[in-house]
Amino acid sequence: MVYQIALRILQTLEENGYEAYFVGGCVRDWLLHRTVHDIDICTNAHPGDVMALFPDHVLTGLKHGTVSVRLEGLFFEVTTYRTEGKYEDYRRPSVVQFVSELRLDLLRRDFTINAMAMDRHRTLHDPFGGQEDLKKKQIRAVGEPVERFQEDALRLLRAVRFAAQLSFQIEPKTMAAMTQTAPLLAHIAVERVREEVNKMLYSAAPQWGCQLLCEAGLFVATPQLEKLFELGSKQAWRLIHVPELTQKWALLFYAAGYTLAEVKQVTTHLKMSKRESETLITLIDWLGMIRPDWDTPKKIEWRTLILDAGLVTSQEVNSLILAIWWQQREQVDEDELQRVYDSLPVKNAKELAVTGYDLQVALQKQKGEWIGRVLVSLLHQTAFEGLPNTPEALIAAAKKEVARNEY
Repeated sequence: MVYQIALRILQTLEENGYEAYFVGGCVRDWLLHRTVHDIDICTNAHPGDVMALFPDHVLTGLKHGTVSVRLEGLFFEVTTYRTEGKYEDYRRPSVVQFVSELRLDLLRRDFTINAMAMDRHRTLHDPFGGQEDLKKKQIRAVGEPVERFQEDALRLLRAVRFAAQLSFQIEPKTMAAMTQTAPLLAHIAVERVREEVNKMLYSAAPQWGCQLLCEAGLFVATPQLEKLFELGSKQAWRLIHVPELTQKWALLFYAAGYTLAEVKQVTTHLKMSKRESETLITLIDWLGMIRPDWDTPKKIEWRTLILDAGLVTSQEVNSLILAIWWQQREQVDEDELQRVYDSLPVKNAKELAVTGYDLQVALQKQKGEWIGRVLVSLLHQTAFEGLPNTPEALIAAAKKEVARNEY
């Protein structure tokens, strides 16, 4: 369906005297029989020509020759053949020049497997041997690899990410160039670094990606990340067994033995969101308290975790522990957490028969931190010790708690 719609763009351009090709990742993934998510198109038509032929468009990257054409509610990036001038910040070219030859446009791309184009008749244009590299299952830079990485240092992480997603090797000359140019990653915005690492962690072979990061020394300029992947890589094969990104990071942090302070340092450096950072701190804190050993299942007191952290966090911790015990998972009761949760007479402070205001009135005390502490105590007494969940019983217990602790 999407392919058929995209074909109409190529046909329209050709009918008006222009060349047009599918290019880059979509061609690679078609040849690999992988699902294609984005279809990019290149052409010798200039942006003004594209806009004239397709009135329904958005100017997403006009200075780089890109116009997003909308057909039937879908967007397709159509980019004019171009060459790029000197890269002054190891990320963006200082100047872009439109050209009329497809080969020159493919020459500026990062890796041979991404430097292929296909016309609407499925004729492949592959001047740099990308199809052969697909057969060899290798990532190889277009042209001189050191130059490609000096142009855009983010390509260092893209090489690792593609290798992890496709389970490919990195061609030796390209790998050597990555090691040589690794310090250039320090010039790349951490948001872009984080995005590439996240994609690698979500890949089919994250352990391979972690290994390549270490072998190439890509984080030589960022000691806290270099240490994380060096220490965490041994257990990185378990990453595919946890579903969420924060859990994948948490598993790495736990495998590396990172303290809460070190976790905070990394999340701050990578500019993770406040929510991501807090979630990671919580997960590592609980793993630190439970201290599960690798592939050594043991009994876990789920009630405390459920009451103090809630069901969602408990489920996330449970997923992590299952991955930590993966080689002995047949000994693990995966349904135990849910059974414990269902059996609790109260599951959180909101289910108690009294509120903080009720306690304040009954005990004739000013509002303060003591309320939260007492509610937690009442919750535990009700869940663990059989304290009746009635206003009378809870207030009586609260008075004893306040007297005992002099809140």
